[in-house]
Amino acid sequence: MKTFYIIACLLILSLSQQVVYAQQLPIKEESAEGFVKLGMPLEEALIKTTFVVEWLSGEGSTEVVFQGENIIRTPDYIERRRPHPDYSTRGGFYRILTKYAVETHRYIFVPFDNNGGGSLTSRRLHVVDKKTLRTVVAAFLAERKGIWGLTVADSSTDTIALTYIIEEDWRGNLKDSIDKAITGHLRMIEGKLRDVAGPRSPIPSDMAFFRAGRFFRMGSDKWEKDAEPDEKPQHNVHLDGFYMDKYETTNAQYKEFIDANPQWQKNRIPKKYHDGDYLKHWNGNDYPPAKGNHPVVYVSWYAAMAYAEWRGKRLPTEAEWERAARGSWRTINADRANYGENVGDTTPVGTYPPGASGLYDMAGNVWEWCLDEYNPDFYAISPSHNPLAGGTMDNTLSDWRNVKTVRVLRGGSWVSNAKFVRVSDRTRFTPKITNKARGFRCVKPVTP
Repeated sequence: MKTFYIIACLLILSLSQQVVYAQQLPIKEESAEGFVKLGMPLEEALIKTTFVVEWLSGEGSTEVVFQGENIIRTPDYIERRRPHPDYSTRGGFYRILTKYAVETHRYIFVPFDNNGGGSLTSRRLHVVDKKTLRTVVAAFLAERKGIWGLTVADSSTDTIALTYIIEEDWRGNLKDSIDKAITGHLRMIEGKLRDVAGPRSPIPSDMAFFRAGRFFRMGSDKWEKDAEPDEKPQHNVHLDGFYMDKYETTNAQYKEFIDANPQWQKNRIPKKYHDGDYLKHWNGNDYPPAKGNHPVVYVSWYAAMAYAEWRGKRLPTEAEWERAARGSWRTINADRANYGENVGDTTPVGTYPPGASGLYDMAGNVWEWCLDEYNPDFYAISPSHNPLAGGTMDNTLSDWRNVKTVRVLRGGSWVSNAKFVRVSDRTRFTPKITNKARGFRCVKPVTP
């Protein structure tokens, strides 16, 4: 009996030691590689941050710190008043919306309001480097956007989810219902704030992503002096998300296509798909020397459609093309685009700086084929959601070989004058036409 008692005690002691050991096992934490620790509360870090506020003219900036006099602190925001030199006039303010501030591995994201003393309040999303406590990027969120939510989608990739409502009055009251809110994901990539499809979704290195949005203003307003009648009326368009090639399709890329698809080679393509000048400047199946990285030209709409289909992509709709091109440049000059015969030929893709969306040569170099049939009056009857002139998306993509109607081209070319490289300009040609200044780029819809 005594022996049994001793054995039982030893078993109980052994089991208790195992339980204690199990309780003391370290919990495996998610890797924090690249994480920058603030060492202070988030709001305190924001007070110490230098916010770089760009002037609306784009000609300079002001550094703003929320310390000293004229500081107002509330549970939702911190405000710095801007007394007007003429004290009879109402002053403006700078305001950080601290209630929406979030922190990822390397950055702080916080909305920032800038009011100069009138009814106009500009809102930007500031991205602050946690190491330096200084703005590195400030993304424009329009005159007013009611923010409904700002959350961390994936800290390790510095991705946030931003939900907002476009229509908000000057008092901050929402004019739209919550069911019209827009949610998008934004990620810091190589020092730039970019749209992404989801928290961890990869972006092809050769494409840019454009998230679904409630609307953008397509076309030209009635006051634009160079606008043609087919650019009016200006209207609201809502598009689903899509990817677009950063560069126009090159000679080298097109050669890969015809090598893999001999039926589209220069001496084999059926006559119904071109006008006789297809790949006119190529020597057989070889593009001109030293022009592998130039945009392919002398390609018909049919050839562009075939190439895009082979790549698992398609041509952009007019609306997608204009959505991607808008905001690229306020003004165009010879340092930003190849147009007006300033160079005398095409230039290698990516020669000129990209626009704000990361796309190259959206103005000039070569005209770009679009999916749509050309209709000069389409804007007056255009649907607001994913417009496409000349048929449905499914029918156009499945039956493109039998299309006969004229097609749209956008963007102008190296021979175009400034009027034709405007983002809203439209031109058209029959789908068989080829030319020394016409090429294309592709898009890929986001899979739901």
